[in-house]
Amino acid sequence: MMHLFMKPRPFDLFLHQVHAWSGWAILGLVLAQLVLRFAYGRPAPVEGMSVGERIIAAVMHAALYGVLIALPVTGTIAMYVSFRIAPLHSLLSWTLLTLVLLHAGAALWHHFWRRDAVLWRMLRGAR
Repeated sequence: MMHLFMKPRPFDLFLHQVHAWSGWAILGLVLAQLVLRFAYGRPAPVEGMSVGERIIAAVMHAALYGVLIALPVTGTIAMYVSFRIAPLHSLLSWTLLTLVLLHAGAALWHHFWRRDAVLWRMLRGAR
């Protein structure tokens, strides 16, 4: 851990670089996924989903993509331009955790309560 006016330990610097490179790798994967999604289209909705459920799913996916893009961007700005954006980066981290938990909960709800194919489609990548 680094404290004000103290030199960071080499291991802390290493972890910081791993964190940064991981964020950039995730950004690259998310952008590649978006290119594929636009090139090949998105999977058809599962039969039996209401219009409201489809809207919620679309908003959830847009939020996940948005946060997964915003996190490495704000992290890079905080690292190289201005640390003032770091609180936003932290807030986005907690937002991502919340979205991932909601997404996983929704997949489990579809599997165990609705008993539809949503979870299997996610796991197998079926279209």
